[in-house]
Amino acid sequence: MRSSTVQLKWKPVLAASVVALFVIYMLAKVYINTLPLGNKTLLYDQHKTNNDKKMHVIKQSFYKIWEEPNGQFNPHDPGENGGEVLTKQEDQMKINKAYTKYGFNQFVSDQISFHRSLPDPRPSQCLQKQYSIDLPQVSVIIIFHNEGWSTLLRTVHSVINRSPPQLLHEIVLCDDFSSADHLKKPLEEYISEYPKVKLVRTPQREGLIRARVYGADHATGEVLLFLDSHCEANVGWLPPLLAEVGKDYRRVVCPTVDFIDHNNFHYRGVDPYIRGTFNWRFDYKEKVVPDKMKRTLVAPTDGVESPVMAGGLFAISRRFWEELGKYDPGMYVWGGEQYEISFKLWMCGGKMLNMPCARVGHVYRRNVPYTYNKPFAVLINFKRVAEVWMDGFKEFLYHRRPDISQQAFGDVSERVAIRHRNKCHDFRWYLLNVANDTVRTKFEPERGSGQIRNMKHDKCLDSESRGPGNRITLNPCRGSFNQQFSWTYINELRQNPEECLDARYTQKESVFREKCHEMGGNQKFLYRKESKQFYHEGSSSCVSVYGDSPMIEACDDDKLEQKWEMELKDINAPVPQWAQLAEDFPQPPIP
Repeated sequence: MRSSTVQLKWKPVLAASVVALFVIYMLAKVYINTLPLGNKTLLYDQHKTNNDKKMHVIKQSFYKIWEEPNGQFNPHDPGENGGEVLTKQEDQMKINKAYTKYGFNQFVSDQISFHRSLPDPRPSQCLQKQYSIDLPQVSVIIIFHNEGWSTLLRTVHSVINRSPPQLLHEIVLCDDFSSADHLKKPLEEYISEYPKVKLVRTPQREGLIRARVYGADHATGEVLLFLDSHCEANVGWLPPLLAEVGKDYRRVVCPTVDFIDHNNFHYRGVDPYIRGTFNWRFDYKEKVVPDKMKRTLVAPTDGVESPVMAGGLFAISRRFWEELGKYDPGMYVWGGEQYEISFKLWMCGGKMLNMPCARVGHVYRRNVPYTYNKPFAVLINFKRVAEVWMDGFKEFLYHRRPDISQQAFGDVSERVAIRHRNKCHDFRWYLLNVANDTVRTKFEPERGSGQIRNMKHDKCLDSESRGPGNRITLNPCRGSFNQQFSWTYINELRQNPEECLDARYTQKESVFREKCHEMGGNQKFLYRKESKQFYHEGSSSCVSVYGDSPMIEACDDDKLEQKWEMELKDINAPVPQWAQLAEDFPQPPIP
């Protein structure tokens, strides 16, 4: 009887407790939903206890749409919204002087505000993309040598103006032994008003590669982000980069590098869905993302895996940077460092992504305005990369670039030790699993080489040493370098060694010389042995001659102007010994 009485006495208490807990739960739920955050999710990670028993540890992780600061700007200033700045004929001498000194039109740059606005070329979904509220802080490292005042400071202000302040730990300006007066005391006085900007100076001229290491050594952020000194960070650029590094410290991320015209400083967005790669001459190439990979992207905001970075615009965790041994200190000036960092980050357990939602504009110089007293620096750098990271596949490079194989490259034992310490994959793994759809590795012999002689005029195709964009001419055959062509396995007519014949359906009256893109189309020429014609597949036409000008026109087997002679080769000859290690590789299709 007593027990029943106690139970009846406690029932109201228990009921009240349940109600109170329910009310507290609902109030907490309402409170959480009022937080300035986006989607709230529960992430479950498995960990092992000391007794090797698995347990679930629940982590509460919050996401939000990060603010996108844009700074203050005057919409009526020159170059606003990334527009071009026009010049007058009487300014030409000033423009020429600017190109000589800086490699781009600094005269125009000086008319543009440090805070100019830019167009937003991102996919629209980027504006609603949510990232973790707990992103790592970043040190932005900007290397410069005798940089123009306005291009350097526009780079700095674009980072300050368009970075959430809680994510920007610091900007490290690293002066690589500049001699320009405006980069001495005037720069020091200017940046003194910006507490997050610090200036360090190398004690001697180091070159871009070593100066980046020097700048990184003076940075204290969790993430290191390298920019060139003539860039403009665009709106919303930073969270997409830091979010990926925050997920995995071995993820290296690159912004989509938009184009800023070196002459009028017009800002133009580019296609973000590309993969950086290389060919066996170590020319950097970009390939469109294949359909199979596109289908793996959940959203247009997803990063695209890339075998090789374009250059020096990337973010990496300090921890992974140090594990990989930074840049190779035995490399000089610039050139080849993007291959070294790309190869080793993939081979040593990392991943690299190009981010469509992170946009940075970059001015590509027309000419390099400075010199460095180290002959063959780029060739030496290439040789060091090949000897440390490429294993037997370095012979593919040396076969096409014997000038690289001939270089003395110094001691690389410390770099090899880094590879062993990190238990890195071999280069075969990299080619098969990372660069598999971008590099033509299996041996591909030339189909022909030498002069291309027209049987009607007894003259040869001649580039006359003119660069890309110029027309090919017809001149008396003399065996000169300008008249030497290679008919490649993928049906290019290649010359010098990275320029190809290019014909256009819209300009049939001419044949041009352009940078090789290795994608067929306008640069694919099939040779018909029986009729001795070069058939241009892109226009369904044949290469012919009108006067002394090569052109394309409807094919006519009887027309002598369309008949050409070239020394052909046997593509079925035995594979050279140096190339046999790739004979079990899949043969990529001819574009």
